[in-house]
Amino acid sequence: MRPVCRPGLRLPARKRPLLSSSRKRLVDEGFRHDCEDEGVQSLANRTIFCTSYHVDMCTKRIRLVLFTLLTGLFLFGTAPAAQAQIGVAAGLNFESAGDIDTNTSENTTLDNSTGYHVGLVYDLGLGPVSIRPGFFYRKVGKTYEFPNSIEEANAEVSAWEVPVDLRFTVLSTPIVSPYILAGPKASFLRSDLQDIDDELEDVSYSIALGVGAEISLGSALTLQPELRYDFGTTDYIDDEFEIGVTTFTQEDPKLSAFALRLNVLF
Repeated sequence: MRPVCRPGLRLPARKRPLLSSSRKRLVDEGFRHDCEDEGVQSLANRTIFCTSYHVDMCTKRIRLVLFTLLTGLFLFGTAPAAQAQIGVAAGLNFESAGDIDTNTSENTTLDNSTGYHVGLVYDLGLGPVSIRPGFFYRKVGKTYEFPNSIEEANAEVSAWEVPVDLRFTVLSTPIVSPYILAGPKASFLRSDLQDIDDELEDVSYSIALGVGAEISLGSALTLQPELRYDFGTTDYIDDEFEIGVTTFTQEDPKLSAFALRLNVLF
């Protein structure tokens, strides 16, 4: 017969069957093993993820290094090779300077005669641009002609010079390549007349501008004829100086000159 539910009548709750201690221990151990298995699996997953991440990062770094090396090799291989030549140079310089006034009625002149220069050059070619430092001795084409009342009537000036020219090739051809040039120059002057030598500046600076042509005569010889003009940027002598009781005043005490030069490189 089916039990009849009456109002207010509460049926007894069904009790969960009790487990024996041995069976309970087996259930607990199984649960712990399941947890340990899940932990080991999670740790393994994290280890695999970390290993994959580091491998991926190392691969990216290796690719970056290889790309940098290949790019450097490509640029180095395609860049124009530097060509260096040493040579000798010589030429004429045509000075220009202002007049000299004195505090006496006797005349003093500055003879702008033709001077010369000789020296060594080192030409370093970097494609269309070349750097050419040099070292020169220059006989300045300026002779001071003083009044007869001064014991030493004439004074000559010379200089050791260090120019650094930048050459820019306008048109490159196998035999003749015209170029323009510009660069600074430092001049260390001296005079054979002590009174003038004392008035000379320790160093005078100028800027050189010019044109030239590079003529190749085989692989071992190159000629470079040039027309140059040196703009004096600083004074080479005091604008006012005295010799004895005579005061001399020079209008433009800067060292400027046209020059013709031939460089022979080998």
